[in-house]
Amino acid sequence: MTVSTGPRASVELGQTARTLSRGPVGAVLLHAREGRTREAVLRVALAAGVEVRSSIAAADGRSFVDLAQQLRDAHPDVVIARVDRAKGDELATLVEAVRLGCAAQRPMPHLFVLGDARAAATLATRAAPIPGETFATDADAVAALRALRRRDDETPPPRAEETERAARNIASLAGTDTLVVDVGGMATSCVLARPAGEIVAVHAVPLGVGAGADRVVADGGIDRVRRWLPTPIDAPALLERVFNRARWPDAVPTSPGALALEMALAREAIARALLDGAAAGLDVTGMRAAPVVALGGRLAAFPRAAQSLIVAVDAVEPTGLATIIRERAGTYETVAVVAPLWPRRSAVIRLRHAGGETEQRVARGGFFLMPAKGRVGLTATGANLRGTVEAGGLGLLVDARGRPVDLPQRDAERIPTLARWHAAVSALPV
Repeated sequence: MTVSTGPRASVELGQTARTLSRGPVGAVLLHAREGRTREAVLRVALAAGVEVRSSIAAADGRSFVDLAQQLRDAHPDVVIARVDRAKGDELATLVEAVRLGCAAQRPMPHLFVLGDARAAATLATRAAPIPGETFATDADAVAALRALRRRDDETPPPRAEETERAARNIASLAGTDTLVVDVGGMATSCVLARPAGEIVAVHAVPLGVGAGADRVVADGGIDRVRRWLPTPIDAPALLERVFNRARWPDAVPTSPGALALEMALAREAIARALLDGAAAGLDVTGMRAAPVVALGGRLAAFPRAAQSLIVAVDAVEPTGLATIIRERAGTYETVAVVAPLWPRRSAVIRLRHAGGETEQRVARGGFFLMPAKGRVGLTATGANLRGTVEAGGLGLLVDARGRPVDLPQRDAERIPTLARWHAAVSALPV
């Protein structure tokens, strides 16, 4: 496998792009009993970057009034339903519940119906007076959902669209699959692009390290964030810091503790986005195997390249040789190459580069940097790993921690382990 992006890729992600919106578009998903229909409608929501506030199946056993109350409490901006010809009436009761629960809402939500044209038109008609629209393809529905996020036609493209454009450009330049990971204050995007232009997109809203920090905790729990901190802190104190972070979303971390918290939130935001993608049946395995991983947004803005690197590796967990690049002032700089391996006992990794040859024995659980410059040939004895890559400023990161990355449960073991990993790449002054 050969991957070469050069030390800098002249691809602009649009750092100044912003979304002039009224806030996240809240969505309720309606789907049939089959899991595949829920996956299909969830894929549309993730591709459009809307906030999924509730998901209701036709097989839901609750009373009609309870369903209407749930819809009323969700206060959706849009209700997304998927129907097929054979079971066109399956969602009729749920649409009636939408009328009962949301007809008095101002403004009333939109009903977007996808699937068989005749069944979709019938369902949309039954929703009156709630405005209903039908869509022949998922792409049309995604475009309509994104339009809801804009004030007018002159609004700049949302960050999600800029991320997708960057992913296509980098994949085309590199000639290989590329994963772009962009973490913002209220949105986290993971976009896999193929060289031919095909993309697989997850835009998780509102998950982020700013105003969306509290949602990261609400979805995964405070212990999921705390486990990534290399210093001890109790859950109540950490919860207060997270909510303060959400209250002051644009604050710049000025202490190692604040920076460590933002890095922990970024890890969990990415992990939750990938879990959402897996729940929607998207190619998360392909995302983890991408030979190029590009970092954007707040993830790329950490003061040290090593901080961006360790967060990306911990959260994405690359399964093959991966070149990590990050956005800096409208271009991309190559940070490092990640070499993941999981030997039975130990392995010997050999690098051939402009500076000569380097050899290092790697034990299970090892995590360290090997200096390298320019074009590097890599082979690993005792592990199925070889290739030719362009080393970045930090060289080659050997990651023998296994997949998934396993953290000790007890603080007495976990904190020294995290401190050792951070020290290995000089990520934090711990």
